[in-house]
Amino acid sequence: MASTTFENAYFGSLLDMAESHLDVHKNQRDRMQDGEQPVVELRGNSIHDDSWQLLIDKAVEQGVVPPDKWPEYNKKLAKSRRKDSYEEYLRTLCSRVVKGLERERNKDKQTAQNRARISQQLAYFDRQNVLIDGSLWYIANADDPRPKGVSEKDWRQFEVETFKRFDADPTYNLLNPGVFRSEVHLDEKGEVHKQDVGVWFHKDGRGRVQYAKSKGIHDVLLKLYHGDQDELNRRLDLLCDITRTVDKTPGKTRADVLLFKAIENGKQPTQQYSDRERTAREIVLWRFENLRALQRVALQVAKDWHIDYQLSTTYETDGQHQNRTAYMAARQARNQVKGYKRAIYANNKLQNKINNTYKSVVGSNPAPNLSLLDRVNEITNHLQKMKEETQKIREQNEREQQKLDQIKRQNELLQQQTSNWQQFRLLLVNIIEKLWNLIFDRDMRSDYKNNHQKWRDSMTVQVDNQMHKMIDDKTKDRLHVPEKGSNNPEKTL
Repeated sequence: MASTTFENAYFGSLLDMAESHLDVHKNQRDRMQDGEQPVVELRGNSIHDDSWQLLIDKAVEQGVVPPDKWPEYNKKLAKSRRKDSYEEYLRTLCSRVVKGLERERNKDKQTAQNRARISQQLAYFDRQNVLIDGSLWYIANADDPRPKGVSEKDWRQFEVETFKRFDADPTYNLLNPGVFRSEVHLDEKGEVHKQDVGVWFHKDGRGRVQYAKSKGIHDVLLKLYHGDQDELNRRLDLLCDITRTVDKTPGKTRADVLLFKAIENGKQPTQQYSDRERTAREIVLWRFENLRALQRVALQVAKDWHIDYQLSTTYETDGQHQNRTAYMAARQARNQVKGYKRAIYANNKLQNKINNTYKSVVGSNPAPNLSLLDRVNEITNHLQKMKEETQKIREQNEREQQKLDQIKRQNELLQQQTSNWQQFRLLLVNIIEKLWNLIFDRDMRSDYKNNHQKWRDSMTVQVDNQMHKMIDDKTKDRLHVPEKGSNNPEKTL
């Protein structure tokens, strides 16, 4: 969400415009993008135009005597009213407003902040010899997040285009008839903004000229409402209702949003306020109408550029103007607060992780009085014990496995031995079966009795022949059986 901002007071300085602005802010261009100009002049002016001459031209347009005609004009005045210089003449035209500022500053109950602000405006007047009304316009704060998909360069171009259109907007020009110089500044630490300076001289029905901002604001508001004094009074009364109850705490709905919502809904004020109260609210209504015009232009440019520009409807700051030093200090403080908030968030997230881990590992919630460090230590100790127990179980399992492997090998060996025995026994039976008739052969029986060695040799040959026939080749290889016929007959028992 983006916040539109309009700051206005007698802070207008010719030294902060055009060429002099370039020199003042030459060391603050770190946010500028490729191809950008530090200052964009509006209204067809050149950056080289003399701001003082532009001011005089606007003042003359409003009824002030031009410098070249002033000497003759001054001579026609009574001696008590004559001035020593044209600058003194201008100061005199501003005297009523200046005296009002001095009275406001010197009030007994005036706050130190307001007293300092008014004193600064009077110091500008002393230096420039005329009250210069200065305005700053923003369509976003430096800390507002950009819409997704919009680069910083595109965003800054969008801001410049918005201020260009706004400067040409009929409502803006109606509400600010005294502006004599308007610029877009891109060479500062903060956000891109429009800055303009103007004067509010007014010639009454008798031809007398005075500096009269309040009168000028009243007249432009009446023009905005097509001369309808009743409509102007209704809006001022609604504004009186709202300003009495509005909460300006950051995050609360802004007074201008509440006002225009009430107007659109046809709401009527609770009462008719005095002319004094209404007059005091005119400058506030003028501010709100300016903001509304800026918001309308910004939304239209965003629509044309396909940018998702969303307006904030709440107070984002305390509304106090800050110079560059105060702004940078406040920004640094906000960054520190953001860092602190991030640290708090990370700390809370860490606490949750520790507590969840504690419950998962230990099996119960930690005691409330147990510090985070003690909780971590308990988790560590518990995990160490679990690790040791796991190691013991692993070692015991390994020993049991070794025993099982040994038993398995013994069983396999026993089975192998049993199998060999059975095979050998079967072989003997088969050989006996094959040689059974031979055993009872008459000649063999005679040899067995009379020539036993011959019997053994003959029987050995017969058994060998049968073994070669009955034993498979794989078993022969394992028994390393010699080739058939290579065996020598046994000679002795």
